[in-house]
Amino acid sequence: MKTLVFALAALLGGMGASQAQSPAATGAGQNEVLLIVDIKPVAAQVAKNLAVEATRLPLTVQAPLEVAAAACAIPASVLGAQGGAGAVGCTATATSPALEQLVKTRLQQQ
Repeated sequence: MKTLVFALAALLGGMGASQAQSPAATGAGQNEVLLIVDIKPVAAQVAKNLAVEATRLPLTVQAPLEVAAAACAIPASVLGAQGGAGAVGCTATATSPALEQLVKTRLQQQ
């Protein structure tokens, strides 16, 4: 898990400003914890639900704590205790309308 978190942090650290999501882009408030969610395992379903090619999807999205917890099937209390502000991440095991909206927003920014 720590390796994934550091790899994702390094990946996002190298992204240009046009690719990284700001809290405003995600609808997050200034004090809201954002987590990096690896959506590769659910990319096919997200792509189908959004009616886009899976190859167009980002590999990760920044999601509010509750959205990340639901997508990754990890209690919010566990994820929240690990940190925040993009420093902590998880791998999605399920999609949701909230997660798909974040992906859709990222696609519109590209």
